[in-house]
Amino acid sequence: MEDTLRESFRQDENLLARLDRIPLTKSIVGVMILLSFVWLAEAFDIGLAGPVIAVLKTAWHLNSAALAWLGVSSTLGVVVGLIPAGVVADRFGRRKVALIGILSFSILTVIGAFVHTLPQLITVRFLSGLGEGAILPLPYLFLSEFVHTKKRAISVGYANGILTAAYLVPNLTGAYAIHAYAADLSWRVPFLLGGIPLLLLIPLILWLPESPRFLLKRGQQVKVRAMVEQYEREAGLPHDETLTNPRSLAVIARGAQRRPTWRTLTRTPYLQRGLITTSQLTGALILFYILLVYGPTILMSRGFASGGAILATAAMMGTAGLGSIAQGYLAERYGRRTILGLYYLLAAIGCALFGLTSTPLLAGLAAFLASFFGLGVFPVAKLVVAEQFPTRLRGEGVYLSEMTARVLSGVVTLAFIPFILVAYGSTTIFEGIALALLILALPITIFGRETAGRSMEESGTDLNFSEPNTTSAP
Repeated sequence: MEDTLRESFRQDENLLARLDRIPLTKSIVGVMILLSFVWLAEAFDIGLAGPVIAVLKTAWHLNSAALAWLGVSSTLGVVVGLIPAGVVADRFGRRKVALIGILSFSILTVIGAFVHTLPQLITVRFLSGLGEGAILPLPYLFLSEFVHTKKRAISVGYANGILTAAYLVPNLTGAYAIHAYAADLSWRVPFLLGGIPLLLLIPLILWLPESPRFLLKRGQQVKVRAMVEQYEREAGLPHDETLTNPRSLAVIARGAQRRPTWRTLTRTPYLQRGLITTSQLTGALILFYILLVYGPTILMSRGFASGGAILATAAMMGTAGLGSIAQGYLAERYGRRTILGLYYLLAAIGCALFGLTSTPLLAGLAAFLASFFGLGVFPVAKLVVAEQFPTRLRGEGVYLSEMTARVLSGVVTLAFIPFILVAYGSTTIFEGIALALLILALPITIFGRETAGRSMEESGTDLNFSEPNTTSAP
């Protein structure tokens, strides 16, 4: 019995070691594209907030309290939906969560076009947020379990670059609608277009595979073997059944002896890892939510016309997409901690400069720094969260970290922004963001673990491996 178990562990690790050496073949690039579609759908839905608030503030004569409720309604839904979605992802699969999430929030977004009162709109945005919560962490959770060890950050960088750049779509749609339709109709157009992601369900159902690491945990070794052999044929690699990573094999054997439960997340070392990575993610999300939800409104307070403010916010999102792609390459070469520290520092400088300057040239430089580095920080900011946990708990760990970070940023912080804007102006807001970025990034730059070059089994274990290891034949 013991020999049979040992051989089963070795076969599992052999498949993972072979998966971790496969380059970005056409099938894996196809998975990246499909997951980018998932984020594209989510980006459009979340990105509706900024243009809608900019229009409804005047059309419905909304005060600061009403703006605050409308601004946080979707995020409240996100944080409520995150935890059950994480449990479902670990129990029943990543793929099912993606399909259910897109279906639910797309239908509810279309319903939002037909409401007539603020309470109705807030309710619909909250309910659509439940589906968004299921989707938000999924692509980087999925890619972290799928892609070559030394290509994880690059793959997430491209996928997140598409996500971030996609936030310009609702802004462009909003800018067009403002000019083309009356105020009472213009904010409804983006909601109607929010049903388009339903079409993405067709390719996802047809071609999105389940995570191979999840399948192995469910004992479906035959499916994983067929998947790995397909990728090897595409890459021209031999089916090497002797290839193993001894450290990953030790992790798999340990996991079978000590099956982790959700309580594991509250104990050493996972509690410390979670707090450190959640801290930096919170800082990134504070900047993201303020610019996404209130960016047009803040720019309008500085003299921009409504259409110009929305277009300027869209340009920042496009710039952030380039920053995301660049970060993926940099993080694989120089490490997660170094690049995160650099990105947060330059983003903080940009925010501080934007709050203080009034000259067009410096304002443009500040906007570039804040968007390229601040909004472009997410690939590694999110990936390092997934790299902290074992496969059995990765979904729950990632979703718990996302929930905590989004409560602090997209609910607590965001709720105060309309009041701060009225009382103190936009300068105070951007100085506060700069300070938050520096403080919240300190723990990972000083105490964070370096996970670049490690397999997901190594990076997520509580075993102490001092250096990354390469695969070898036994």
